[in-house]
Amino acid sequence: MAEITHQILDKRSIVKQVVIALVVGAVLLVSAVLPAEYGIDPLGIGKVTGFSKLYVGDAGTETLASGPHKVLQLENVGSGADVPKPAAADNPAPATPLAERTDEVSVVIPAGRGLEHKVNMQKYGSLKYAWITDKGELYFDFHGEVKGNSNYFESYTIAYSNNVAGSFIAPFEGPHGWYFKNNSNEDITVKIKLKGQYLPKQ
Repeated sequence: MAEITHQILDKRSIVKQVVIALVVGAVLLVSAVLPAEYGIDPLGIGKVTGFSKLYVGDAGTETLASGPHKVLQLENVGSGADVPKPAAADNPAPATPLAERTDEVSVVIPAGRGLEHKVNMQKYGSLKYAWITDKGELYFDFHGEVKGNSNYFESYTIAYSNNVAGSFIAPFEGPHGWYFKNNSNEDITVKIKLKGQYLPKQ
Protein backbone atom coordinates (compact mmCIF):
# COMPACT_ATOMS: atom_id res chain seq x y z
CA MET A 1 0.00 0.00 0.00
CA ALA A 2 1.49 3.29 -1.13
CA GLU A 3 2.15 5.86 1.53
CA ILE A 4 0.22 9.12 1.13
CA THR A 5 2.40 12.14 1.55
CA HIS A 6 1.22 15.69 2.21
CA GLN A 7 3.02 18.67 0.79
CA ILE A 8 4.23 20.96 3.53
CA LEU A 9 4.25 24.61 2.51
CA ASP A 10 7.13 26.76 3.63
CA LYS A 11 6.58 30.16 5.18
CA ARG A 12 7.34 31.98 1.92
CA SER A 13 4.57 30.09 0.05
CA ILE A 14 2.06 30.73 2.83
CA VAL A 15 2.85 34.44 2.88
CA LYS A 16 2.58 34.57 -0.93
CA GLN A 17 -0.86 32.95 -0.89
CA VAL A 18 -2.07 35.24 1.88
CA VAL A 19 -0.91 38.31 -0.10
CA ILE A 20 -2.66 37.04 -3.24
CA ALA A 21 -5.87 36.48 -1.26
CA LEU A 22 -5.67 39.99 0.19
CA VAL A 23 -5.13 41.52 -3.25
CA VAL A 24 -8.08 39.61 -4.74
CA GLY A 25 -10.24 40.63 -1.78
CA ALA A 26 -9.25 44.28 -2.16
CA VAL A 27 -10.07 44.20 -5.89
CA LEU A 28 -13.52 42.71 -5.19
CA LEU A 29 -14.11 45.26 -2.44
CA VAL A 30 -13.31 48.23 -4.69
CA SER A 31 -14.91 46.92 -7.89
CA ALA A 32 -18.05 45.22 -6.55
CA VAL A 33 -18.85 45.59 -2.85
CA LEU A 34 -18.31 49.35 -2.45
CA PRO A 35 -20.23 50.33 -5.65
CA ALA A 36 -23.11 47.91 -5.02
CA GLU A 37 -23.53 48.28 -1.25
CA TYR A 38 -22.39 51.85 -0.52
CA GLY A 39 -22.48 53.70 -3.85
CA ILE A 40 -18.73 54.34 -3.65
CA ASP A 41 -16.92 53.87 -6.97
CA PRO A 42 -13.50 55.60 -6.77
CA LEU A 43 -12.06 53.87 -9.86
CA GLY A 44 -15.20 53.86 -12.01
CA ILE A 45 -15.13 50.06 -12.21
CA GLY A 46 -18.59 49.73 -10.68
CA LYS A 47 -20.12 51.84 -13.44
CA VAL A 48 -18.43 49.79 -16.18
CA THR A 49 -19.42 46.44 -14.64
CA GLY A 50 -22.92 47.56 -13.67
CA PHE A 51 -22.48 47.03 -9.91
CA SER A 52 -23.17 50.73 -9.24
CA LYS A 53 -26.75 50.23 -10.43
CA LEU A 54 -27.38 47.81 -7.58
CA TYR A 55 -26.84 50.54 -5.02
CA VAL A 56 -29.96 51.82 -3.29
CA GLY A 57 -29.20 54.55 -0.78
CA ASP A 58 -31.06 57.13 1.17
CA ALA A 59 -33.37 59.39 -0.78
CA GLY A 60 -30.69 61.74 -2.07
CA THR A 61 -28.71 62.14 -5.25
CA GLU A 62 -25.88 60.42 -7.04
CA THR A 63 -24.01 61.62 -10.10
CA LEU A 64 -23.98 59.74 -13.39
CA ALA A 65 -22.91 60.89 -16.85
CA SER A 66 -26.34 62.46 -17.22
CA GLY A 67 -25.99 64.43 -13.99
CA PRO A 68 -27.63 64.11 -10.54
CA HIS A 69 -30.75 61.98 -10.18
CA LYS A 70 -32.88 60.73 -7.32
CA VAL A 71 -32.02 57.43 -5.66
CA LEU A 72 -35.00 55.35 -4.60
CA GLN A 73 -35.29 53.80 -1.14
CA LEU A 74 -36.62 50.25 -1.41
CA GLU A 75 -38.48 50.83 1.84
CA ASN A 76 -40.52 53.46 -0.01
CA VAL A 77 -41.43 51.34 -3.02
CA GLY A 78 -45.00 52.21 -3.93
CA SER A 79 -46.77 55.00 -2.11
CA GLY A 80 -45.41 53.91 1.28
CA ALA A 81 -46.93 52.52 4.45
CA ASP A 82 -48.08 55.98 5.56
CA VAL A 83 -50.58 56.17 2.66
CA PRO A 84 -53.66 54.05 3.44
CA LYS A 85 -55.07 51.74 0.80
CA PRO A 86 -58.26 53.32 -0.60
CA ALA A 87 -61.51 51.48 -0.02
CA ALA A 88 -62.10 51.62 -3.79
CA ALA A 89 -59.27 49.10 -4.25
CA ASP A 90 -61.58 46.44 -2.75
CA ASN A 91 -64.49 47.17 -5.09
CA PRO A 92 -65.71 44.06 -6.96
CA ALA A 93 -64.78 43.46 -10.58
CA PRO A 94 -67.34 44.66 -13.15
CA ALA A 95 -69.81 42.14 -14.54
CA THR A 96 -68.72 42.96 -18.11
CA PRO A 97 -64.96 43.12 -18.75
CA LEU A 98 -63.40 45.41 -21.32
CA ALA A 99 -63.01 44.05 -24.84
CA GLU A 100 -59.55 42.80 -25.74
CA ARG A 101 -57.42 45.08 -27.91
CA THR A 102 -53.88 45.30 -29.27
CA ASP A 103 -51.68 48.38 -29.51
CA GLU A 104 -48.11 49.31 -30.32
CA VAL A 105 -46.62 52.66 -29.38
CA SER A 106 -43.18 54.26 -29.40
CA VAL A 107 -42.28 56.67 -26.60
CA VAL A 108 -39.17 58.88 -26.62
CA ILE A 109 -37.62 59.18 -23.15
CA PRO A 110 -35.43 62.33 -23.19
CA ALA A 111 -31.88 62.19 -21.85
CA GLY A 112 -31.80 62.65 -18.08
CA ARG A 113 -35.59 62.69 -17.74
CA GLY A 114 -38.49 60.38 -16.90
CA LEU A 115 -41.89 59.79 -18.51
CA GLU A 116 -44.90 57.59 -17.80
CA HIS A 117 -46.96 55.42 -20.14
CA LYS A 118 -50.14 53.93 -18.68
CA VAL A 119 -53.44 52.35 -19.68
CA ASN A 120 -56.74 52.21 -17.80
CA MET A 121 -57.69 48.74 -16.55
CA GLN A 122 -60.61 47.24 -14.68
CA LYS A 123 -60.16 44.99 -11.68
CA TYR A 124 -58.94 41.54 -12.77
CA GLY A 125 -58.42 42.74 -16.32
CA SER A 126 -55.59 40.94 -18.11
CA LEU A 127 -52.64 42.43 -19.97
CA LYS A 128 -49.76 40.96 -21.96
CA TYR A 129 -46.91 43.33 -22.69
CA ALA A 130 -43.45 43.57 -24.20
CA TRP A 131 -41.18 46.56 -24.59
CA ILE A 132 -37.70 47.14 -25.96
CA THR A 133 -35.45 50.17 -26.33
CA ASP A 134 -33.62 51.25 -29.47
CA LYS A 135 -30.38 51.60 -27.47
CA GLY A 136 -29.30 51.41 -23.87
CA GLU A 137 -31.31 50.57 -20.80
CA LEU A 138 -33.88 52.41 -18.74
CA TYR A 139 -34.78 52.50 -15.07
CA PHE A 140 -38.44 51.53 -14.83
CA ASP A 141 -41.17 51.19 -12.23
CA PHE A 142 -44.16 49.09 -13.36
CA HIS A 143 -47.02 50.13 -11.07
CA GLY A 144 -50.73 50.77 -10.73
CA GLU A 145 -52.90 53.48 -9.16
CA VAL A 146 -56.36 53.08 -7.67
CA LYS A 147 -58.96 54.89 -9.78
CA GLY A 148 -59.67 58.35 -8.43
CA ASN A 149 -56.79 58.23 -5.93
CA SER A 150 -53.36 59.03 -7.37
CA ASN A 151 -51.85 59.27 -3.87
CA TYR A 152 -51.89 55.48 -3.53
CA PHE A 153 -50.02 53.19 -5.92
CA GLU A 154 -48.46 49.73 -5.89
CA SER A 155 -45.13 48.96 -7.57
CA TYR A 156 -44.98 45.52 -9.18
CA THR A 157 -41.53 45.60 -10.76
CA ILE A 158 -38.61 48.00 -10.33
CA ALA A 159 -35.41 47.39 -12.29
CA TYR A 160 -33.03 48.49 -15.02
CA SER A 161 -33.41 46.85 -18.43
CA ASN A 162 -33.50 47.40 -22.20
CA ASN A 163 -36.38 44.95 -22.75
CA VAL A 164 -39.11 43.27 -20.70
CA ALA A 165 -42.02 40.95 -21.51
CA GLY A 166 -44.71 39.57 -19.22
CA SER A 167 -48.36 39.22 -18.31
CA PHE A 168 -50.40 40.90 -15.61
CA ILE A 169 -53.78 40.80 -13.84
CA ALA A 170 -54.85 44.15 -12.41
CA PRO A 171 -55.57 43.88 -8.63
CA PHE A 172 -57.82 46.95 -8.72
CA GLU A 173 -59.37 49.38 -11.19
CA GLY A 174 -57.26 52.31 -12.32
CA PRO A 175 -54.26 53.37 -14.42
CA HIS A 176 -51.47 50.81 -14.77
CA GLY A 177 -48.18 51.12 -16.59
CA TRP A 178 -44.58 52.24 -16.47
CA TYR A 179 -42.50 55.12 -15.27
CA PHE A 180 -39.34 55.17 -17.40
CA LYS A 181 -36.22 57.13 -16.39
CA ASN A 182 -33.40 57.72 -18.86
CA ASN A 183 -30.14 58.20 -16.96
CA SER A 184 -28.02 58.46 -20.11
CA ASN A 185 -27.07 61.59 -22.06
CA GLU A 186 -28.92 60.45 -25.20
CA ASP A 187 -32.64 60.20 -25.94
CA ILE A 188 -33.90 56.60 -25.83
CA THR A 189 -36.98 55.35 -27.69
CA VAL A 190 -38.94 52.53 -26.08
CA LYS A 191 -41.33 50.51 -28.26
CA ILE A 192 -44.24 49.07 -26.25
CA LYS A 193 -46.56 46.28 -27.45
CA LEU A 194 -49.77 45.64 -25.52
CA LYS A 195 -52.55 43.06 -25.78
CA GLY A 196 -55.35 42.75 -23.28
CA GLN A 197 -58.38 44.25 -21.59
CA TYR A 198 -57.65 47.95 -21.23
CA LEU A 199 -58.34 51.42 -22.60
CA PRO A 200 -55.68 53.98 -23.60
CA LYS A 201 -55.16 56.56 -20.87
CA GLN A 202 -56.09 60.03 -22.07
